[in-house]
Amino acid sequence: MNVEKIPVTIITGFLGAGKTTFLNNLITGNPDKRFAIIENELGDIAIDKELVVNVDDGIFELANGCICCSLNVELGNLLQRLVSGNYQFDHLIIETSGIAEPDGIATAFIGKGKGKTFRLDGTVCLADADAIEKNLDERGEALKQITFADVILLNKIDLVSQEQQKQLNSLLKKYNPDAEIISCSYGDVPNKVLLDIHAYDTVRLEERLLHNHQPHHHYNEIVAHSFQFSQPLDPDKFEHWIKMLLFLSGYQIYRVKGILNLNGKKGKYIFQSVRSQMILEPGSTWKPGEPQETKIVFIGHNIKKEIIEKGLMGCVDL
Repeated sequence: MNVEKIPVTIITGFLGAGKTTFLNNLITGNPDKRFAIIENELGDIAIDKELVVNVDDGIFELANGCICCSLNVELGNLLQRLVSGNYQFDHLIIETSGIAEPDGIATAFIGKGKGKTFRLDGTVCLADADAIEKNLDERGEALKQITFADVILLNKIDLVSQEQQKQLNSLLKKYNPDAEIISCSYGDVPNKVLLDIHAYDTVRLEERLLHNHQPHHHYNEIVAHSFQFSQPLDPDKFEHWIKMLLFLSGYQIYRVKGILNLNGKKGKYIFQSVRSQMILEPGSTWKPGEPQETKIVFIGHNIKKEIIEKGLMGCVDL
């Protein structure tokens, strides 16, 4: 029996970007959904006391069907409490603090044995149109937030001219060419589905990798290196090598995603990782006449293409 997993949306953005306003709009605009909301700091949430119907060890149940709590313990423990506490919700939202790095949150949902109850749907990053250029120049946290996002909301566009808005869109695309960029004011995004991004779903990831393959991307110190080759990889060699690479690279490699051609396997395999957490899953079968080849992209800070390429070639099954 297949139990549908609860989707998880991470909301991030530097201090003052408008995350809480956006979150309120998101909840109001989806009255049919029961949300569980985890905040880094509960003080950031404007909870109307009249809405609180029950308090259970720091978890607030609200009259609109949502629940809200503070990330004041280890995330894994909090997730377990939400699941085992018989709370009713069908979407989990985690709003990070303004200086948090979202990939650290994402690792709680990526990796072996971590996808039983929840599935990571995607990361939405708010960017303050009036401050994001300065933040990207001066703050590494803002850089990581933008680079890691699946959707970027360029917020507060009422504070900049149309020409500035166009320049900011181009700037954000240079840092993250794969993310969808949506312009808005007051965190209000009408007619846009931000709760069903499916950024980590095997089928969606495979589709994007097949149709949006970019050989190389470099902006300032943020790099995306892509590789494409037909020689099959030895599964054991690849697994050993990628584990060592992710372990030794620290936090330099933000994300890896790829379609792998593995020796001895009939179909495609989909690989993805966040920090040192990784998952390898079966994909679709190779279509008749379709080139059986590996396509994989590494995204990170100052990572060296030559080193990764040498490692990959060492995994080729000769």
